[in-house]
Amino acid sequence: MSTLFKGFERIEDARERLSGPSFLAGLFDGRPDFELLLTPPEPPEEQAAGAAFCRQIEAFLRHEVDPDQIEREAKIPDAVIQGLFKLGAFGMKIPKSYGGLGFSYTNYGRVLTLMASWSNILALTVAVPQSIGIAMPILLFGNDSQKQHYLPLVAKEALSAFALTEPLTGSDAANVRTEAVLDGSGRQFLVNGEKLWCTNGPIARYATLIARVPARRVVLEGQTSWIPVPEGKGADDRVHTAFILDMSAPGVQVRQRCQFEGCRGIENAHMTMQQVRVPVENVIGEVGKGLKYALTILNVGRGISIPAICLGMAKQAWQPTLDRANARVTFHKPLAERQTQQIRLGDMAGHLFAMEALSVMVWRLADQHRHDIRIEAAVAKIFCSEHTIQFLRDAQILFGGMGYETAASKMARGEAAFGIEQLVRDAEMYRIGEGATDILRPFIVREGLSHHLDRAKPLYSGDLSILDQLTHMVKLAGFYGPWYMRQWLRRPLPDDPALSHPQVRPVLQYVERTSRRLARETFYAMVRFQAAFQDEQRVQNRIESIGEDLLALVATVLYAEQQTRLEGWATVWELAEAFDVAARQRISQRLREIRHHRDGLTATTGVQALKGYYPGLSSGIVHRRLDDYRRQAAVSDAIPMAMASQSVRMKDQRRINQS
Repeated sequence: MSTLFKGFERIEDARERLSGPSFLAGLFDGRPDFELLLTPPEPPEEQAAGAAFCRQIEAFLRHEVDPDQIEREAKIPDAVIQGLFKLGAFGMKIPKSYGGLGFSYTNYGRVLTLMASWSNILALTVAVPQSIGIAMPILLFGNDSQKQHYLPLVAKEALSAFALTEPLTGSDAANVRTEAVLDGSGRQFLVNGEKLWCTNGPIARYATLIARVPARRVVLEGQTSWIPVPEGKGADDRVHTAFILDMSAPGVQVRQRCQFEGCRGIENAHMTMQQVRVPVENVIGEVGKGLKYALTILNVGRGISIPAICLGMAKQAWQPTLDRANARVTFHKPLAERQTQQIRLGDMAGHLFAMEALSVMVWRLADQHRHDIRIEAAVAKIFCSEHTIQFLRDAQILFGGMGYETAASKMARGEAAFGIEQLVRDAEMYRIGEGATDILRPFIVREGLSHHLDRAKPLYSGDLSILDQLTHMVKLAGFYGPWYMRQWLRRPLPDDPALSHPQVRPVLQYVERTSRRLARETFYAMVRFQAAFQDEQRVQNRIESIGEDLLALVATVLYAEQQTRLEGWATVWELAEAFDVAARQRISQRLREIRHHRDGLTATTGVQALKGYYPGLSSGIVHRRLDDYRRQAAVSDAIPMAMASQSVRMKDQRRINQS
């Protein structure tokens, strides 16, 4: 089994199987259920509440927030944070009964999109406490006492953070090393470890902490539960558990505020915990369920927050890019009249519309609380982050040299100080955060093809005798014979009016037909590679990319139908068609590449490079290895003093927040 999939094993133990209908799970199996994507109309009172709050936020942004100052000083002023608390922006997803606004996911996404169009850093700072801070895990898994005590605090006054990633543990969340050991009294845990890239960590009052707890396994009525053992003695395993961490507790130390290529204003911590005492009352949910809880709440960030922020950033760049294309004259001709730029702008327009359509679809699905959207959330995150990066780079190309120059530099001589280069720098973070693209793609394939992989797993496990292998192969043939024949038969489309629209139905027919072809190609690949299929990331990536574009195609035409019907915006069909052309080209190419590709040669070259076979590639330069970039001892001696000074400033900031 692939080492990557082995890395998912503990994650798979933590996750539950799909617990509700999933459109993409059906699409990967050649049977897309388009009716799953039809959601009831948004309640008028919800829509009105969201629109009214957006007006409040817009006024606040225009009058109280200077995004250039945030970029220049790499700091969000405390007055801005406090102003957003007063508006209720940190309590959008918290029910009204606990002091929040009780917004739908759709309204939450709208507000984040609006905020990100002004300052994506501010939007991220607001999103983290509500997506992965303590609010969501307590809402979903906490007890009544925790809800009554903490939710009003984080809605009105206290920032929170998420402490999962460690220096040696990124997307492989199952391998965290921070440990929480129950002490001899049984009343508190002693936490030791370190966390990295903890967003909001330097200014947070609380954090959701994921740590390993030495515990004993207990099985009651067929259900496994875990009981922490005092001082770790007699433990069967060290199981992931979620805690509410008070950032002011003795032993918690913010060692560094991390600095990045972009997103200069975010507060991001490298922190250590030494003998930190955490009361047993601060355990969220059950001991041993922490990884499951983390994976669950990450769906909010992937499906709602990141797509919304990316959408806001792309929309922010759209009008200035059009203005630049219309105003910039080269060789006696505006850029807008040059075909190369017209094609670029048309592609940007189609993909911007598709990003919005897919985002809104996933938000509306999340609001129904009857869908398992983990696959759709991951796809939305990949689609919006990847296409936002491309969108912004295309905008930067249209700006030319002005797109490479900073806003502050342009402002100094009176130019329009639009910071497209800042957006390009910032956007890369959203590709990486909450599940990097290269990690999420095999995750999506594993989820979407789980029933196939689970069926085949016993055959390749090495645990079966030859007779048992033959018996299992007969069972597989009995299932896959009829299954394969169905992949050649067209499935009738539903008669719903939205799905029967003359400009929607041809797209659905294409998606249904392509879904069956994708299922067949996946089957061929599984037969060809057998157990090695789990190592074939080149195939997995293409399967995921095809499913991603097929979902976006359906979202785009359904969104166009809705906007035409409700808003009378008939021109949106041109946007849908522009995306359709680009998506079908990608799909056709990737379908061919599942069977016919030359990635094997490229991968072999990469393996040889890792072994040092090509020394000439490093010749003719001042040669340095990665370790050569570590600071010399004389320089690094100054770092602890700087960190200590910074730690004092951060603690002062936390005291201000608490007051």
